[in-house]
Amino acid sequence: MRKGKFMSILLSSAMALSVLAGCGSSSSSSTDTSADTSTETTETADTTDDTSSDETSGSDSTASADFSGELEGVELAVGTSGTYAPFSYFADDGTTLQGYDVAMLEELQKMLGFKIKDDKIQDMDYGPLGTSLSSGQLDVGAAALCATDERKKTMNFSETYYDAGIVVCVAKDNDTIKSVDDLTSGDYTVALQSGTIAYEYGTANLPESCIQSYDSQALAYKAVEDGQADATIYDLPGTNYGIKVGDINLKVVGDQFYTGQAPYAIAFSKDICEKYPHIIDDFNKAIDTLRDNGTLDELDKEWCQ
Repeated sequence: MRKGKFMSILLSSAMALSVLAGCGSSSSSSTDTSADTSTETTETADTTDDTSSDETSGSDSTASADFSGELEGVELAVGTSGTYAPFSYFADDGTTLQGYDVAMLEELQKMLGFKIKDDKIQDMDYGPLGTSLSSGQLDVGAAALCATDERKKTMNFSETYYDAGIVVCVAKDNDTIKSVDDLTSGDYTVALQSGTIAYEYGTANLPESCIQSYDSQALAYKAVEDGQADATIYDLPGTNYGIKVGDINLKVVGDQFYTGQAPYAIAFSKDICEKYPHIIDDFNKAIDTLRDNGTLDELDKEWCQ
């Protein structure tokens, strides 16, 4: 596993953001990485159903895999965040993007034949990323984005390529909190990043009085490390990565939960889907092929384990 500047990047991104989050949220306000879901819990959208309303095409499992080069000659403006290891983050040189999503995009480009505009994946904070996709300034976004109903109002999504659960983290010397069930009493303060799936879960299932909101997950982790909060909740892949490389000085307690609510998918602007109506289906077939031939498993082992 390559070690990225996980915490330093997240700390620098502690500004108020909108629309999108790494792992995701489901509404649209100006809080970090996505909307504050404290007043409305949005269920995760099924990215393969109701295609007539959101233009998301499900892949045809019986269709021929002979689609190589289907997007040959098509130029796409592609964006990512660069702030969410191990899916999209910068190498030690501070300029080279790497991670699961970046490697997956490289594989998809080889298969489908599209050209990335300016031969560069654009990196930006989640707020501008969402705005750029909604306005059509970006055609494609891959940044551990969750395909939720709210997001599908302004953009379309591929099928799920990675399903992430969330976990509880506490200080290493905390032996009192053993699972998320211990947080429901309201006796413990829980640091949550506004706009994430974890925040959505917390506001729906934990007492409001125990929740502390932060603009970045880095600040939420730090609150627990400094004793300002008793626990935090966040995506399993990112948390495991941060602990593994030593950027997070906490431990995971209990099992992952809220699985099926954080399906990572590739986002597409409505404009690019109108211009190339088959684009999502092409990407879905390619994703299916990467799953069937073991490439996605290899990427998971390389970047997430």
